[in-house]
Amino acid sequence: MLDNQIKFEGNCEKSNMSRVTPKTLFALLLIIISGTALSQNESPDTNGDTDQPTEQQPLAEGMTKTTLIQTLRQISDTTEELPNGVITLTVNDAQLLVMVAEPANRMRVVSPVIQAAELTQEQMAAILVSNYHLALDARYAVGEGILYSAYIHPLKELTTAQVESAIRQVATLRNTFGTSYTSGELSFGIQQESERIDI
Repeated sequence: MLDNQIKFEGNCEKSNMSRVTPKTLFALLLIIISGTALSQNESPDTNGDTDQPTEQQPLAEGMTKTTLIQTLRQISDTTEELPNGVITLTVNDAQLLVMVAEPANRMRVVSPVIQAAELTQEQMAAILVSNYHLALDARYAVGEGILYSAYIHPLKELTTAQVESAIRQVATLRNTFGTSYTSGELSFGIQQESERIDI
C-alpha cells in the first residue's frame, strides 16, 4: 500500500556541524529559554486532551515537576535544575532540556540539532517524512532559528514509562539526524532497522 513511499535513508547529506558545535547550540538555546520559556502565562488546556486515557495509569496525584525531576535523575545522573527552572541532562551524548509549566499542565523535552539556516532541501524533506513515519512521539521542529528534536505532553498525565520513552526518543531522534532520522521506536509504512537508545 505504501510502495511509492519516499525512501530517504542514506540519500540525505549529513550536515556539516563544524561551523556550529552542539555545545554552542545548547548554550544559545539556554539563553533563549532563560528569557522566555518560564514566563509563559498560558491558561490550562481546556480542549479535553488531558482527559484522554494513557497506556499506563498516571501517578495517583499526577506527575509534578518534583516527581519528574526524580524520574529524570533515575535516567541520568547528569540531571540538573538550573536557576531559571530549566532541567538539563545528557543521554548518549545528546544534551536535553526539559521545561515545565505547571500552571498550564504542560512539559516539553528538546535537544538542539543544528542551525535551521544550514538545512539542505534534502534534509528538510527527510525530517518531514520522519515526522510522519519514524519519529513517533518525538518530532523535529524549528524554533528561534534552531532545528531540534522535541516531545510535548500534558504534565500531570505522564507516567514514568512515558518519561523514559520521551527521553529515549528525543535523544535518538537528535543523534540520527543526517542518517536514519528515527526516534528508534515504532515506524509507520517504512521498514527500518531499530536504532533505539537503551536508557
